[in-house]
Amino acid sequence: MLDMIARPLPAAPSNGVYSDMEEEDNQKGPEQDETDRFYQLVRPLMADDQEELSRKLAEINRRSSQGSGR
Repeated sequence: MLDMIARPLPAAPSNGVYSDMEEEDNQKGPEQDETDRFYQLVRPLMADDQEELSRKLAEINRRSSQGSGR
């Protein structure tokens, strides 16, 4: 008969602390290594005009075709 006595259920786990930590991290912005990687990829493509961009893309294509053994 004691088995039938209602027991309160433990409180459901809350993600409030985790959410707060994640929000604080997001407010700080991207981490340095993420920003560095982005600029390493994008910086070679930065150009002041269309002709400069075309030259840079042609150079990247030339280098990639040489490196791939084509």
